[in-house]
Amino acid sequence: MNAATEKTRTCILLTAEKLFAEHGIDRVSIRQINLAAGQKNSSATQYHFGTKVGLLEALFDYRMEPINQRRLEMLDELKEAGTENTLCGLVEVLVHPLADQLRTHGAGYYYIPIVAQVTGHPDYHEIAQHRSRHSTGLQQLLILIRKNLPDIPDALILQRFGMALRQVFNELSDYQRLHGLPHKRGNLSSTADSGMSLLINGLVDVVTAQFSAPVSAATLQELDRQTRQSA
Repeated sequence: MNAATEKTRTCILLTAEKLFAEHGIDRVSIRQINLAAGQKNSSATQYHFGTKVGLLEALFDYRMEPINQRRLEMLDELKEAGTENTLCGLVEVLVHPLADQLRTHGAGYYYIPIVAQVTGHPDYHEIAQHRSRHSTGLQQLLILIRKNLPDIPDALILQRFGMALRQVFNELSDYQRLHGLPHKRGNLSSTADSGMSLLINGLVDVVTAQFSAPVSAATLQELDRQTRQSA
């Protein structure tokens, strides 16, 4: 891919990201993206990405790579410090790389609201699950969390892991929507920014408790029923 093509592709991608975050995936058309990106060729977006699904998949790849890299770095830091078996530290690895997209007013500022939309969307929810090449950090994290909670069945660890991710995305997205005012400034207000650390710490506390919560007899009974049914 030459430099001009890459520049055009990135321009379209970033334009779509902002429009999706501000107006919602379903309210933005390929044509609107093309016009907002200043493309004279009316089929430029279709040429580079095909459909809206292809555009979202490309966006996930674009943003997940640095987030995944940060997770791997944090896991290495925990290992060097000998604290990789601390559940709270592992939850920080889950939360912080995502929260930093808002806290640092970084390049992925608009990404979090889009993920929150995708994970609950009937047409697009599987996109996030299939970006496996940029999910090595999450995969390692899941293995370590399992080791920390040997008394909780694997199926429930997986369930709680999915719940935790959705909760983090939704809470951060709500915070950005309520305080970020992207249509005016494109970053968090100073007052909102000062409250971000409290939100992040609260998320870590809640998600840590969620992972380690006792399993009720009713849940174990239902899990056993479903296991026997699928055997």
